[in-house]
Amino acid sequence: MLLPWWRWLHVVQVEWNRASSAEVRDLVLWLMRTTKPRNSPRTKSAATAGTVNPITRKQNPGDQYQPRTIRHSNAVIRGFYEFWIETGQGPLVNPVPLDRRGSRPHAHHNPLEPFRPEGRIRYNPKIPKSRPREIPDERWNDLFAALRSNRDRAILSLDISNAARASEVLGIRGVDLDWGDQLVRVSRKGSDDAQWLPASPDAFVWLRL
Repeated sequence: MLLPWWRWLHVVQVEWNRASSAEVRDLVLWLMRTTKPRNSPRTKSAATAGTVNPITRKQNPGDQYQPRTIRHSNAVIRGFYEFWIETGQGPLVNPVPLDRRGSRPHAHHNPLEPFRPEGRIRYNPKIPKSRPREIPDERWNDLFAALRSNRDRAILSLDISNAARASEVLGIRGVDLDWGDQLVRVSRKGSDDAQWLPASPDAFVWLRL
């Protein structure tokens, strides 16, 4: 996401180490109102832009930049300037400021813990609340019927019922099953800690089969 920033600075004729929050604000306003180019082969056609896939319930990318994309752009630009400020080769002030209005930074900081950055980026657009995606019952039945073995049905039932990652479900062994309480033990990603998760009765039926 640095490429749009460099292009924006070239248009407004401002050096990267002399950019201010005004250039960041103008870039955000431009991204919120401009139309994305369609010269990429990965870009959806105009007929499907912004529509919802009837099977997966996932919304296709529209013609406008989404708030999450703009927030990601601001985070990348801020991280870029933080790096060069720490090395002493960038500006004295980060042009992507944090919005700390209404609260004092580190007001309740524990002196035994390191300081962490507080506050969100000032020009981040708000993300609208979205409903959880769901698959219709008939589509779920079609997906389940298309599986070729009881093993695949057991894996899918486990993955859906306990919301574990696919890699965690595939790592389950026989000793990781608690048939009485209907729990499965998975190794969490990152920490590799063992955690027992509840699973549906149907999942244990398919596991037994």
